[in-house]
Amino acid sequence: MSASRLSQQISDLLIYVLIPGLALIIPASASLWMVGLVSRWPWFLSASADAALQGAKEFVDIEDAASWKQRWKQVEALDVRDLYLMLGGRSRTVLAEIESSQSVEVATDRVMIGMHWGPSSSILKYLAQAGLSPAIPYRPTEKHILRVRPFYYLFSRMASRYLVRTMGERAVPVGGAGKTLRAMLDQRGSVFVVMDAPPMEGRPTMTASVLGVKASFNAGFPEILADKGKEYVFYAMNLHPDGSTRKWLELNGPHCSDSAEAFLKNYAAFLHTHLATDSTHWRIWHVARQFWTENQEHS
Repeated sequence: MSASRLSQQISDLLIYVLIPGLALIIPASASLWMVGLVSRWPWFLSASADAALQGAKEFVDIEDAASWKQRWKQVEALDVRDLYLMLGGRSRTVLAEIESSQSVEVATDRVMIGMHWGPSSSILKYLAQAGLSPAIPYRPTEKHILRVRPFYYLFSRMASRYLVRTMGERAVPVGGAGKTLRAMLDQRGSVFVVMDAPPMEGRPTMTASVLGVKASFNAGFPEILADKGKEYVFYAMNLHPDGSTRKWLELNGPHCSDSAEAFLKNYAAFLHTHLATDSTHWRIWHVARQFWTENQEHS
C-alpha cells in the first residue's frame, strides 16, 4: 500500500469511526473541541482537503490555503459527528446546537431547495421534529467504494440508513425519483431537493451563471416545480462566521417562480452568494469541473 493510500485509510478510520465513536460517549462540548482540534492537524483528511482546495482555487480566490483547509475539514468532521450522535440516540443534543434564521414553519408544505453545503446531516431530523414531514431523494452507496475506502463506505451506508429511518417511505432512491417527487408535491409535507450536483449523463440540462461561469443543472426538477407552481424556500446549514462550530440554519423565502428559467436564475444567485462568501462549506469541490461547463478567468 502506498503512503498516500495509507494516509487516506488512517484519516478515514479517524473521521468515520474513531472520532465520532468517541463523541458518543463524551460530553457534546468535548466532542466539539475534538472536532476543532483534529481539523488543525495538517495530515488529517489531507488528500480530500487538497482535492477540495484545488477545485476551489479554479473558481474562487483563496488568500490562506491552510486556514481554508482547516475550516473545510471542520465542516466535514462536524457533519460526521452529528450523524453519529443522532444514530446513537442523542438527536436532542445536536438539534439544540442549531439556531434558525426564521421559524421552520416557513417550510411547511413547501419545497426546500438546497446545496451540498455545510454540516447538514441534522436538518432532516430538525424539520421532522418540528412536524414538517420532510422527503428527499438520495443516492444509495455505490458498492465499488468498499474496495477503495471501506471506512467511508460503511459511513455512507449508515447515512443512507439514517435517511430511511428518519423519513421512511419519504426517502426516495434516485433513479425514477422524478415521478415520485412530482406526486409528493401534491401531498402534505416538505420536499427536499439539492440542485448543485453535476448533471447525469444523457439527461436534459439547463445552464445559469455561478461565480461568473456557466454551470449546468439537471433540467427535470425546475420544470416540475414551475409546472406545479409550488412555493419554495432556499436553505443552507452554515457554521457561524466567527470561526466556531455554532450552526445556524438559513431559511430564505418563500419564493415562487413562473418558469423553470426564472427559478434557476434565482437558485444560481443563491448558490453564487454562498460560494463567494464562504467556499469552505461546499462539499463537492472535487467534482467542480463536472458542474461548470467552461473555464473561468477570474482575478
